[in-house]
Amino acid sequence: MLYVVYHIIDIEQPQGMPLFLNLEQMESHLLEQEKDKASIEDTVPWSIRQTFLGIFLTLLPWIVLTLLLNSFSGNTSITTPLSPRADLINAIVTFVFSVIIEGAFLIAPLYFANAAYRSIRLHTRLALRALGFRGYRIGRTLFWVALLMLVIFGVNTLYSYAIYAFHLNLQTNDQLILQQSKVAPLTTYATLLAAVIVAPFCEEVFFRGFVLPGLCKGMPVGWAIFLSSLIFAVAHADPGSFLVLFIIGIALGILRLRTHSIWPSIQLHMLNNGIAALTIVLTLQGVIH
Repeated sequence: MLYVVYHIIDIEQPQGMPLFLNLEQMESHLLEQEKDKASIEDTVPWSIRQTFLGIFLTLLPWIVLTLLLNSFSGNTSITTPLSPRADLINAIVTFVFSVIIEGAFLIAPLYFANAAYRSIRLHTRLALRALGFRGYRIGRTLFWVALLMLVIFGVNTLYSYAIYAFHLNLQTNDQLILQQSKVAPLTTYATLLAAVIVAPFCEEVFFRGFVLPGLCKGMPVGWAIFLSSLIFAVAHADPGSFLVLFIIGIALGILRLRTHSIWPSIQLHMLNNGIAALTIVLTLQGVIH
């Protein structure tokens, strides 16, 4: 009888899974398993169907709202400088609105990641790890961040030269921000602050923490990087910078896969946006012409 019971227990346990004495030991073992997994597509509990559902529910209202705002701002462009008080109020509203809009990128990732581990007491910790909030090797990561930043800088430089050399009628969001700075400098600084701090975190959680690994569960990694980068570029609703945004998406996706962590992607995204913001600020101050 003891022999039969022993082998029944042994069969029911997953391979490599010990017989736990309590729920807390099981949760700790699950956390250790998550640490040991090296393949990004094996660490996420949501399906590719849930990934596409999250993309649709997040990006459809985002793109519609962005296009409406761009249309509204284009039809009601301000030509006279705002008073300091009006500019300050507008800057505060712009920053708060940007935080809310960017924060919408966190809803689908947090919902689907938490839902998969809902029955486990440490579900929040497991969900965050599944989204890529884990440690990474600093030395190796710095090499990849530097290399990919050089690639992005090179692509951006070539793209800017092509626009100038071929007299292409393309207007980027950076150019729109520069135009805005002439009449609302404080609002411009608020826009840049949100772009450097808020946007990289929220967008990386969605595109590289949720979308990319979710796509990896149903297609080859290369196609997953391509498709997630394409969606990333489309979501910005910036036709003038589409190619550059697509390349940036590929670089961020590669970094996410190479480091198995979302933090390096957030840092590279912040670095890229920070350099662009610094360039705009230096242009405002007359340092760059």
